[in-house]
Amino acid sequence: MQIIDRNSPVPLYYQLKTILLDKIRDGQWQVGDLLPSENQLQDDYDISRTTVRQTLSELVTEGYLVRKRGLGTFIAEPKVTYDPSKQFELNEYTKSQGITLHWEFKDAQEVKADDLVAASLDIREGTSVLQIRRLRLADNRVIGYHLAYVPPTIQKFIDESYYKEGQSLDYLKNCPALSDSHIQRTLEASIVERLDMDWLDAAPNTPILKMERIVYASDNTPVEFLVARFRGDRFKYQITL
Repeated sequence: MQIIDRNSPVPLYYQLKTILLDKIRDGQWQVGDLLPSENQLQDDYDISRTTVRQTLSELVTEGYLVRKRGLGTFIAEPKVTYDPSKQFELNEYTKSQGITLHWEFKDAQEVKADDLVAASLDIREGTSVLQIRRLRLADNRVIGYHLAYVPPTIQKFIDESYYKEGQSLDYLKNCPALSDSHIQRTLEASIVERLDMDWLDAAPNTPILKMERIVYASDNTPVEFLVARFRGDRFKYQITL
């Protein structure tokens, strides 16, 4: 068994975290396995309860562990990871990880553009736009949802058959403006909102990753504005430079 080195400059909690992660990555602990209790970890590594709790809290937040009330702490299913620098579409990329992505279509309806949507699509606030709401699932787990907004000039190109399949922009594949388009993405940590709790089955302290995307035609006219929110314990956006 690996031991804690008290002479090391590395904090004790981080040493324990490394030890536990090694057990997960090496396959000593499998998805669904019950983790030893806090008391057991405290005794095994001769460290304080505070150190153990700090370590476990970080691993829960990062999605490696999941707590089940009254049952204990378990090894969580791995996160879905996407690295756009690999030049693969998300569906293809996740298949290489043994994960199949699909959509659950909620609805598509006309709404009035609020200030954020209007600014993103370069239209007047209150203009009627099409809002498309979809859940993103990895195998049978909900990992996020998409709220897409399409301006009036683009709606005639929509292919509704792609609401439930393909990549996130496939429903606009017939739009000529996409042939030479470019995309701006913004990522930020976010707090849990009501819709997150309902659609993502997210508890109050679940970390949320928010992504905003604007698709521009070659003349810089916005084609689509997307707000996507993902469960931080199930999805990881990775960038390799």
